[in-house]
Amino acid sequence: MFFGILAGFFSAFLQSTSYVFSRRFVLKHHDPGRLVVCSQAVMCLFGLITLAATLPFVQIPVTGEFFTLLAVFVAASNIGYFCFFRALHEIEASRLSSLLGLKIVVLAIVSVTLLHQPLHGLQYLAVLLSAVAAVGMNFTGGPLTRRGCLFLLLTLLSYAAADLVETRMIQLLPGDRLFLNSIAVTGVAFTALGAVSSLAFFRIKCSRACLIDAVPYAVAWYLAMIFLFASFGAIGVLFGNIIQASRGLISVLLGVLLLKAGLDQLEPRVGAKAWIRRTIMAVLMLAAMTLYSLAK
Repeated sequence: MFFGILAGFFSAFLQSTSYVFSRRFVLKHHDPGRLVVCSQAVMCLFGLITLAATLPFVQIPVTGEFFTLLAVFVAASNIGYFCFFRALHEIEASRLSSLLGLKIVVLAIVSVTLLHQPLHGLQYLAVLLSAVAAVGMNFTGGPLTRRGCLFLLLTLLSYAAADLVETRMIQLLPGDRLFLNSIAVTGVAFTALGAVSSLAFFRIKCSRACLIDAVPYAVAWYLAMIFLFASFGAIGVLFGNIIQASRGLISVLLGVLLLKAGLDQLEPRVGAKAWIRRTIMAVLMLAAMTLYSLAK
């Protein structure tokens, strides 16, 4: 259990770190599309290595449903990545990381309206708490722009779709080895993402400098996914998601460290009251996600 908890926290830390690397790339090259293509080219190599290591132990289903889900995952992920990086033009990394917790609201709406899975009282309360936390986060560091809100909404919808599809892909693999099945699906998913991105690699003229600058984000994000599924395999999806909710708090702490290091171009300076309020809202988001998971 200790390994699963540690893996979950490490994944949350790596995800928060990857947001900082992505903002650095976007501020330097002013093109989120290049980051999508370059980082996925790097992660495609990681995916191939993962597949080579796991294929002797798992069986990937060669069915129409699996490959349809894979196509949806690739499309949703690319849209989500692009919108997320566009959102980074408008929203600082620590704030955006916490606002991504609103995905629980999107998933709740999808569950009730499309999947016809009614929520319980505690789950509705958790959704309400997460919404309050998001609204409170919006009033720290100044109001969000309309463009920022639009790209945040598109990011949430895309990420939620990708989560649902990837979960179904894992369920389609035979056997009950959740850890190996999750790692294998991660390898398949990122290999496919990289293959699609390679079609645009030369068209958008990814320079050597862009490719090198995308490596830190690609490494952090892919390792975060590996540790995320390792956490799920060790302690289960519900407990793993509770651990993942610590991402907002970790991002707030990273923001403080970046400011102390003088990197205010990565994390704009705000007043002490804003940081206190941001921390409180991140804790509230963590409580909402914990309550939702426990209620479910």
